[in-house]
Amino acid sequence: MTGKPTPAGRLSPDQAFSRAQAAQQDGRLGEAEELCRKLLEIAPDHPDVLHLLGVLRGQQGRDGEALDLIGRAIDAMPGIAAFHCNLGNVLMQRKRWPDAAASFGRALDIAPDDAEAAFSLGLALTRQARLADAAAAFRRAVAANPDHGAAMAELAGCLGELGELDEAIALQQRALGLTPDEPNCWANLGLLSLRRRDWGRAVEALDAALGRQPWHVPALANKGVALFEGGHDAAAAGLIDLDGLIETAEFALPAGVDPGALARALAGHRSRVWQPSDTTTRAGAQTGNLIDDPDPTIAAFIAAYTARIERFVTSRTPDPTRPFLARIPSGWRYSIWATILDRDGHQAPHLHPAGWLSGVYYLEVPQPVMSEDNHRRQGWIEFGAPGYGIEPVRPPLVRRIRPEPGKLVMFPSYLFHRTIPLADDGRRISIAFDLIPTAWG
Repeated sequence: MTGKPTPAGRLSPDQAFSRAQAAQQDGRLGEAEELCRKLLEIAPDHPDVLHLLGVLRGQQGRDGEALDLIGRAIDAMPGIAAFHCNLGNVLMQRKRWPDAAASFGRALDIAPDDAEAAFSLGLALTRQARLADAAAAFRRAVAANPDHGAAMAELAGCLGELGELDEAIALQQRALGLTPDEPNCWANLGLLSLRRRDWGRAVEALDAALGRQPWHVPALANKGVALFEGGHDAAAAGLIDLDGLIETAEFALPAGVDPGALARALAGHRSRVWQPSDTTTRAGAQTGNLIDDPDPTIAAFIAAYTARIERFVTSRTPDPTRPFLARIPSGWRYSIWATILDRDGHQAPHLHPAGWLSGVYYLEVPQPVMSEDNHRRQGWIEFGAPGYGIEPVRPPLVRRIRPEPGKLVMFPSYLFHRTIPLADDGRRISIAFDLIPTAWG
């Protein structure tokens, strides 16, 4: 990009573009955007500027504009791997996993030894549960960059899911050699050791993760399992206190919110996705985050819901002897979504890695689920049985709770839980939340 001085100041276009790149990399997004806008006044279709502005829009959460701008850059100059990679990054933000994988694949066609493109392709394939393909992509990233610790760790995770535990553990240990202070690497080693039924080694690795990040949801969950499986029942009870840590309450809908209208708004929500590949929902649908939803019925519910959650948080007293209460968030954000289950609908055992407190409110429940004759507990929520490929040796401690319209269940985000599959026709609508810490008290 060359030319005479422009409205970007006394800088040449090349200097202005370099300054815009530097500002974007330093997080000075407003300055970078202003420089890009002025450069586009001179060259409206310049691919480098369109691409950079698209990346900025992606960082600002304006994904639609980002896709358009980067797409225009690719149309003008299709042979640049970085353009395709950044398009894939925006598609990942939108959870368009197949489209993102296609973009990263095109980047690799252009630059076959691009370790970051291969790594990103692996992540996109993982989100689609294409574990063997994802493992191949992560292997490609490690081959291109033997010091890519994140790719090694992700490859180890894929291999662990595929049952190749020896290679997975060896890779995870290599990754730890590169990133010894990364809590996720220690937590992954703990999970692999759990799958191998090496309880002592699992506890050691999980303690290492928690020493680096005290509120690490998977590490807390898996440590509880490892302690219980290893026969340390008293220590396990400090983490898996299913009676003391799970709270149930009645939550009345706010005045003016009709349950039928709310159910219709959620069942037909524009973000509703059937059986999304990156969740544990099966034979059911899930919405996106409802926290800023413009629908007045949903917004009224969310305002009352978050106020009720806040009362729970502010009423807690710190207790250094209990991991859940050792530190209480002083700042947080919310993720709130609806799940609509039909016949055979359920959720596999899972936890909520980003949260501190999670919960679910039941809006609509089929009558057979609430019946006293429901001996199989179909449609109930169950806590305690582990997931993610952990096969318990001892029968796990479990607690089952019957859902009823108006019931709210709240619990630490690290407790494993699932929905027992619905056996009858009928619709079950619940609204779940994660309270995600942004600051700790």
